[in-house]
Amino acid sequence: MANWLMTCLLCAVAPGEPAAADTVDVRIGIVAFEDFRAEQNRFSALLGELSRRDPKLRFQIAVGTYGDVLHWIRRRQVDIAVLSPGVFAELLGSQLRISSQQTFEYLATVNLPPASSPWAGEDRRKAGVYDWYRPACLVADTSPLKSIDDLRRLTAKGQAEFVFVHPLSASGHRAAEFALRKAGIETAESVTRYSFSHSESIRLLSSSHPNRPRVAFVFDDATADNAALSRSVRRLDFPELDSLQIPNDVVIAVEGFRHADRFRDLLLDLADTEGRPRFVALTDWKRRYRLLRDWWSDASFRADDGASQLITLDEIGQTLLHHARSQPRPPRLALVLSGGGAKCSYQVGAVAALEEKLTELRKQNPNSGLDIALVVGTSGGAINSLPIAMGISQTKEGRRGFRRTWAELDQREIVRPSRIVRANIGLWFALFQTMCVVWVVRLFVRQPERRGLPFAIVYTSLAAIEIIIGYVSLSPWAWLGTNHWWHHAWLWIGFGVRASAWSLLGLGVAALLMEAVRAKRGRHISIPSWLTWSTLAAGLLGLPLLQIITVASIEETLSGGQGMEHAVAEKFPRLIDAHLEQQGQPPLDLEGTVMDADRLQATSRQIVERQLMQRDLVMTGSCLSQTSDDLPSDIYFYLPADSDSADPPFGNRGISLLQRPSILLDVMLGSGSIFPIFPSRRVNGVPNPDDSIELIDGGFAHNSPVEAAVLWGATHIVLIEATPRRRVERTNFLQNASASFSHLYQQAQLLDARSRERVVVFSLAPDPPHMCVLDFSDNLIADSIDRGYHDAARTSADGPPRFKKEPGLPVFLKVVTGAE
Repeated sequence: MANWLMTCLLCAVAPGEPAAADTVDVRIGIVAFEDFRAEQNRFSALLGELSRRDPKLRFQIAVGTYGDVLHWIRRRQVDIAVLSPGVFAELLGSQLRISSQQTFEYLATVNLPPASSPWAGEDRRKAGVYDWYRPACLVADTSPLKSIDDLRRLTAKGQAEFVFVHPLSASGHRAAEFALRKAGIETAESVTRYSFSHSESIRLLSSSHPNRPRVAFVFDDATADNAALSRSVRRLDFPELDSLQIPNDVVIAVEGFRHADRFRDLLLDLADTEGRPRFVALTDWKRRYRLLRDWWSDASFRADDGASQLITLDEIGQTLLHHARSQPRPPRLALVLSGGGAKCSYQVGAVAALEEKLTELRKQNPNSGLDIALVVGTSGGAINSLPIAMGISQTKEGRRGFRRTWAELDQREIVRPSRIVRANIGLWFALFQTMCVVWVVRLFVRQPERRGLPFAIVYTSLAAIEIIIGYVSLSPWAWLGTNHWWHHAWLWIGFGVRASAWSLLGLGVAALLMEAVRAKRGRHISIPSWLTWSTLAAGLLGLPLLQIITVASIEETLSGGQGMEHAVAEKFPRLIDAHLEQQGQPPLDLEGTVMDADRLQATSRQIVERQLMQRDLVMTGSCLSQTSDDLPSDIYFYLPADSDSADPPFGNRGISLLQRPSILLDVMLGSGSIFPIFPSRRVNGVPNPDDSIELIDGGFAHNSPVEAAVLWGATHIVLIEATPRRRVERTNFLQNASASFSHLYQQAQLLDARSRERVVVFSLAPDPPHMCVLDFSDNLIADSIDRGYHDAARTSADGPPRFKKEPGLPVFLKVVTGAE
């Protein structure tokens, strides 16, 4: 029906009119839900016919999904829209809810020729034209379902599955739900799926399980152009459904389009080869289309609700598949990974689910070309982007290795304060323990002359325990549970445990010696209480103040960067070697590279020179300082999978890693450096051989770097964020101060926010509470990865979908006329 409609619209130009100087470009948005490749020849012939005409109206066509076209209408990004009846009924309903003022003008309803599908009724096969059609209920030829009573019985047992086209499809969902309720059949989400295409619904019947038969709902002429689809299915008599009439697709003009009357006149004058009108202006169109809303008025679905934009990964796959079938080129799918430190482990699980879905779709549709074409990462997302762009996440073995690499990251190795900071923490911890020991010993040992030996024994015992904690390798994270505050407390203790241990050991040994010497003289260690408590108070209060002064005026950052550098230099080559072994390729040649910096450069060089990239890669970075004034502060470092491909249009913000192969991992570390917790990363040879830059967290300017994906030609974007979407309450000064800094941060993200409106974006984010940026501990990482996988793979049976769809700008196809 979509192809018939497109033919009608494009033929609506009056023949024989000469070209006018005041030609007008008409932007047309069309709801598409079928395969267009089968009609390519007809479309080419149509364009040839138009080229022989001289229209005053020039047409640009954008094809989109139900939600896309509604989005374009509401934002006035099209002039004319061709809507399926379900979408138009929803538009009518949303207009009544939002405003009594009409935001569009009804122009005409499409007339259809007689139906030719075998399940169309006799009243739809007679000669003439029809401004309505009927829904149809279909099952596979081999299905055990013979009647609606059979369907009702199996549904009650949970043994039937329902295939609908789309929540806004009149025949493929809304009429079906209405009829099912009238027949006493309630459909549960666990047995419901959406195909996003009438023909796909019919195809899915062939894969129906004998013990769980499927039933599909389509419009009654769904196989008019593909008779092969009807050979393995049959119609199931459904009186409550078969009696329904659905008015045809609608042509509307968006409010403010000045040529609406002329366009309507052209449509109404258009006739087919037999002289039958192709369009009709219904006088009772409001009543007929609003009647559709009564069919699902009890259902809570509304297209303008936020929930209506929540979709499953399976639905994303069907959207991509639809694009591949209806457009001349396959979709250029970009994976965008936001920043968040340890929180980015969530992305590892989500990407695993995405890779599994894409693999499944490629097996089912070998010619679809569905795959991730571009990976864009920033901050912690940049660390994930490289293995994904290398194709490591495409295989089960690679995904296991990727997960294992993340689990091996330990916050005690990554977060490394300076020695003076550690010594301060250790000394404070020792004083705190001293206070506790003094209080306990004084409580239980009443005679002052007998307290020296207990003091010494307790000090020495605590020192021994802390030496074991500080020097024996063990992983305590599982014992501490999933509350990350316990993990942070242990990390803080770990910073100073060695200094504390040696302080206590020194005090304990000194106390033992002093007690032994004094005991020979008949005396014991005795320190006045006022001196003890005043010394402890001065230390416990003064050391934090000294720490603040040290960090603020002496230290450049809270931690050094050598921990993450060593982790990447050690673990990334191992992950890459395992992937190369699976591919039957030799491992990386790192012989003679002793220093971490040398290993990083050697690994980077071989990744680039051996062309190990399978997907285009972009990593964002923020330039803290530079020796040249030729660069802006935000930079896109890019590495194409095909070295012969054209450079992306990043302008002076783009830095090619093909020309600087040795800095790849340095850039990744720089983008992931959360400044000022970690230091900046010096990258040499950028932008010129003698220049250098200080690179820091790419999230400062592009925490969700959608702009880079849009500029490099992405048609669809899967954005996996690491931070929950939530609104912070502001009830005090600190929260208001935090909100002001958050506002300034969001202002720095405007380029990406505006870019999100240009293409379709599917975004996923974890629910709060989530881990924090420094939670590098194996059990929290494993939990985060599992959450990412389950959130991404969630089906309608598991609850509300987790992906949020954000429609993009219409992509217009210009219809060329003979005058051009």
